[in-house]
Amino acid sequence: MYIGKVKVSNEWESLEDLIQAQVDGQSSFEFADSTTYQLQGEGPIGVRMASVSSKPDSDDEGERIFGTQVAIYEKDSGTLYVKAEQNSPNGQLLKISQLG
Repeated sequence: MYIGKVKVSNEWESLEDLIQAQVDGQSSFEFADSTTYQLQGEGPIGVRMASVSSKPDSDDEGERIFGTQVAIYEKDSGTLYVKAEQNSPNGQLLKISQLG
């Protein structure tokens, strides 16, 4: 099930917060336990993702997808933070889908 698409900046932000703010009908979105999500980049640069207890300090923390690569995410005890690897004039997008 397709959830939506968010614009990712070059600063670490909670993906749940971005979905709540940018996707129509998702103002109370939370990642569900025991559910798998697919995250796909859409844009000219890479996206970093880190599931951690507090906002990362380093720009190189977490995993990286580039272009239209896909990452699989399952909620854990941390918060999933995302950031674009650099500021892009056209923006870096991230598509979120629920797989199961």
